[in-house]
Amino acid sequence: MVFTAAAATGMMLGSCSFLDLEPKIIAPETFYESPSDVLYGLAGVYGTINNEAFYGNFYSIMMSNIDDLCYSNRDVSGAEPRFLNYGTTDTYVYRAWTAIYTGIKNANEFMEALDSGDTAKLDPDGRCYTEARFLRAYYHFILAQAWGDVPLRDAATKSPNNVQLAATPQSQVLQWCVNEMEACVEALPEGMDGAPSRVTRSAVQGILARVYLFMAGETVTGVDKSLMFQRAAYWAHEVIDSGLHQLNPDYSQVFINMIADRYDHTYYESIWEADFVGNRQEYHTNGRIGDVIGMQNTANTTNFSEWNCNYSYGFYNGSLKLWDLYWTEDRTDDENALQNRITDTRQEWNMAPYNYSGNLNYGYTAGLDRTPFIFDSRSSLEYPTAAAGQRNASKWRREVIYEGHQTAKNLYTQINYPILRYSDVLLMYAEAITESGGDLNEAYDYVKQVRDRAGILTRDKSEYSSQESMRQFIRNERGRELCFESLRKYDLIRWGIFVREMRLYSQWISDSRWSTNAMATRAGVLGTNVQEKHIYQPIPATELGVNKLLKQNPMW
Repeated sequence: MVFTAAAATGMMLGSCSFLDLEPKIIAPETFYESPSDVLYGLAGVYGTINNEAFYGNFYSIMMSNIDDLCYSNRDVSGAEPRFLNYGTTDTYVYRAWTAIYTGIKNANEFMEALDSGDTAKLDPDGRCYTEARFLRAYYHFILAQAWGDVPLRDAATKSPNNVQLAATPQSQVLQWCVNEMEACVEALPEGMDGAPSRVTRSAVQGILARVYLFMAGETVTGVDKSLMFQRAAYWAHEVIDSGLHQLNPDYSQVFINMIADRYDHTYYESIWEADFVGNRQEYHTNGRIGDVIGMQNTANTTNFSEWNCNYSYGFYNGSLKLWDLYWTEDRTDDENALQNRITDTRQEWNMAPYNYSGNLNYGYTAGLDRTPFIFDSRSSLEYPTAAAGQRNASKWRREVIYEGHQTAKNLYTQINYPILRYSDVLLMYAEAITESGGDLNEAYDYVKQVRDRAGILTRDKSEYSSQESMRQFIRNERGRELCFESLRKYDLIRWGIFVREMRLYSQWISDSRWSTNAMATRAGVLGTNVQEKHIYQPIPATELGVNKLLKQNPMW
């Protein structure tokens, strides 16, 4: 296996990383000779996660965070996935595809090298091999979820002839994925050693629930849907039953920890994260979390030591629908009586009523002061209802008080990104038992745990006594809790409503709360551009030119 020092660094440095070693390069002809060599090799398998093309930006944000709750707030300039106006030659899609397959390649080479060596000496408990096996399956899941039918590469490519490989049907890839993942569960130790940057048994179990839920969805064919929901419920409950995880009482603290690059060893709510380190100085990984998605600060001043928020483009906003999920959906009569008061603490964190872009007409200086999203004589953070559907997606904000340092303008940050959180596991379990005809009272109780943490009241169980009402309750709650975490788009796809919901952007732009703002027009392009073909990504044209056995996805 070959991987660069830069790629390995992300796994070896930082407060949340599982290695604290100087990076080396392991050549293909080099056999692993010690357990430390094995760790270097495993870092290469993990290394694709903190690539800008994968969880650093292209896949996680540009391709996956365009949904009914999140949109790009910039003018449409050029063809990009975030505007749904791209094609088969799109650079971002190609680089994401390549990065993920590179991770698969590294996993195959790593596993085969261990198989050919003295495994009792190199990997005595088998954990490194098991983690690589799981990651190989996880990368295939990401590909099948986003692209549909894809080549299943479960062996190292040893010659140019091996490049030619036809796509395996999506359902078969997903079945292979769960078989591989299930084989990894017992081989991993109980506990959270190495979390969040290193895969644990809980991470495997939680991801299994996610894969089974996707398999139960509308776009996957040839599987027993009822059985898929049952398997999803089983694996989600295994995480719950482990007793290892709790919800952090403070929702915002979950993300402050990611911003500050530290880990919560009390609650272990964040089960698995994409781990980013560095600040473009001696070393860095290629994460743009907080930079492209976060609270905008595009100050021109170079005196960054005065900034209260580090530089951020803040390319993405929460939509009008997300606003209404907090303000109008599933609220009690007592909450509605409060009128201009929100009780859900997640709304203030996920869609903060300010950024740092500045507005000199009212005395705000970019980078220095919090600028409210309302510019008139009443400008004050005491008016939290301002700017419906126009606020930044502020979940990963670069405020100095949280990030812990001041830094000049740069692209990459050390902010981590969640792959699996415990609140997601609770909601997956509630959904799985609801859809499989289970106890709706039990489903309600698990959703209520998530809502109780947010500090909001919950209507009586009798309000959700039918499968359909509980289904919508859970879907709404997933939006309020998990927005901007690269999950919503695939939820909409598996629910069979992605195109329908995206087309609603065309209607929302006429809403009087939004219509007078330029953001409505920018969001509206999603409703105009979305097509059935966007359920899947196009196979990159460059890949088709190399692998002649592949065919382009329909409608692309």
